Amino acid sequence: MKLTLHKKTKKFILAILLFLLLFTGIQTYSTVNEEKIVTEENTIFEYSCQPSVNYTVNIRPNELYTETVLEEDGYYSKLLLDHIQADFAVEYQGSDSTPINIQYQVLATVNGYQGQTDNKNIYWTKSFPLTQEKTLEVEGDSWRGEEQINFALGDYDALAVRAKEISGMKVTNEVIVELLGTITATTATEEVAIPFSSNLQIPLLEDVFQVTKTAGEALQGSVTEREEVLVHFDRTKVSLLTVLMLLCIAAMPVLMFVIKEPDELTILRRKNKGLIKNYGSRMVAMREIPDLEYSRYYQVYSIKDMIKIADEMQKPILYIPDESTAVRNNELFIISENSLYLWNSA
Repeated sequence: MKLTLHKKTKKFILAILLFLLLFTGIQTYSTVNEEKIVTEENTIFEYSCQPSVNYTVNIRPNELYTETVLEEDGYYSKLLLDHIQADFAVEYQGSDSTPINIQYQVLATVNGYQGQTDNKNIYWTKSFPLTQEKTLEVEGDSWRGEEQINFALGDYDALAVRAKEISGMKVTNEVIVELLGTITATTATEEVAIPFSSNLQIPLLEDVFQVTKTAGEALQGSVTEREEVLVHFDRTKVSLLTVLMLLCIAAMPVLMFVIKEPDELTILRRKNKGLIKNYGSRMVAMREIPDLEYSRYYQVYSIKDMIKIADEMQKPILYIPDESTAVRNNELFIISENSLYLWNSA
């Protein structure tokens, strides 16, 4: 089967191919010669720090408890309390080995406050060091520190009572035993300070108390460095443009030399078939047109005029089928008494 296209259609497609060829050529040239500088952010150091705290409550021997060491998350008697053991720990991990400076200390802070835990109004506070401030200098990509503290509550209860006598304030009292510190890692570009803390909160002047521990969230971070990088052309884009350009080049000779223009007979046949398809409801196919003498003979200008005449006279449009052109001699007729209306589609 031969491929055919109308001459105007071929010219239109050829114009599009030429435009695409020109466009892809310009785009390919500009892309290949395009160089731009982009800023990239590179991670040069990453770190994490996880503080934690655990505790046990030590009570005096008595007839109620078989053990003298009580585990976490319980209710404890102030009268039976001997001391509380707090075990603080800090774990640091870095992506590279660097000089590390660690400073930390354990403090006990007594507060007089009103309000709920999430919305406290602290009226007075007093802090006491439970350890000396410690400073360590190490080098590496990890470090773990531990600190164990034993403390009783008697002195802090006495302070709360004395504070009430001095101030006259009826407030709620608590003691917070807290490990506070900072890890400073010296990277290639800057010093990174990583603060950490964990604590135990205990109510004062209560016969029965609970211990609330706050271990703190794991701290994670990174040190980044911005770098300007020269980026060459986009190879994927150039490849796609080249493929499109080659397709255009290959399509042009096919369109010009392989796909032929239809001959006149084919054009007429297509035109007549289109007429039959579009206006078939108004048309009647005849084996022959009666050979009569017509007193009036009209040459109609267009198919639309033929439709108007057929509607006004309420007559069908007649034609004789033909194998080569679909309509013999390309002629359509309307016969009205002794008048003949004829239109030639050629």
